[in-house]
Amino acid sequence: MASAPVSGADQERVELLRSFLRARRLRLDRTDVGLVPRVGGRPGLSQDDLAEATGYSTRVISQLEQGRLRSPSAQLLQAVTVALRLSPDERHVLWMLAARSTPPAQRYATDVDPGLARLVDQLYPHPACVTDAAWRVLAANRAIAEWFVDFDRVEPERRNVAWWLFCDPHARHVLVDWERDFAGFFLDRLREAWVAWPDDPALRSLVAGLRVQSPFVDRAWREDAGGGVAPSDPVHALRRPGHTDPGPGDDAAHHVRVEVVTLAPGRPDDGRRLVAFLLPDGESGPGRLSRDVCPACGPRRGAGR
Repeated sequence: MASAPVSGADQERVELLRSFLRARRLRLDRTDVGLVPRVGGRPGLSQDDLAEATGYSTRVISQLEQGRLRSPSAQLLQAVTVALRLSPDERHVLWMLAARSTPPAQRYATDVDPGLARLVDQLYPHPACVTDAAWRVLAANRAIAEWFVDFDRVEPERRNVAWWLFCDPHARHVLVDWERDFAGFFLDRLREAWVAWPDDPALRSLVAGLRVQSPFVDRAWREDAGGGVAPSDPVHALRRPGHTDPGPGDDAAHHVRVEVVTLAPGRPDDGRRLVAFLLPDGESGPGRLSRDVCPACGPRRGAGR
């Protein structure tokens, strides 16, 4: 970790970092961090105390507090976070002041947010859903069932966008350009989640299952060949319910261009996102479930089973 001189432009940030760490040191004492108290010692933690508590040298702690570390390691910042008992918000502040970046997420939310669920329902007739970081569906409106899949008919362990996209043949009927517009891009987002939470059992189970069930996922995962970058055009095509067979010659007449909008959380340790498919003006809800009226699927019921 090389030190670097502090530029004039960074002086305010450095002063904030110094004040922030000093204030957090002074609100604790040695016993709070598992150290033997010193007789007659001053209140609070010194830089020497923080060094002892984190396992780093006093020189490194001093350089961090003075803003003289060009790229403080995540291990150092996490050690300071633990020793100073920083809250999630304080951890975020430390990373922004010391490293000028957001901290890596430690967890993600998996519960249903009532406000997001209400917003999803209000978006009808536009298909919209809320997922967690592992793409489990936490809330979905009626339009999702009418245009894509009725997740209420899917086994709970497979109520996941990735399972539907990669393992349900109906996904290729609905999505006009399945591989270019959706599959490769989505696999890259799944890989990003894997990197962010490599030890998460839900993500590990999801990826393992997808690799068994989907030759596309298994090949792309081994070859590190996802979609690369996000498509530049947020407008993609769906097939209108009841006309989701790609075979007929009039297929293009039933393509519906939708704008895909994703609302992501402001906090990296949330992970939930709301995804909406905005229909063109005048395109109303079909009132029928997509899978039930799909000519390419036939008379089967219970998408995902």
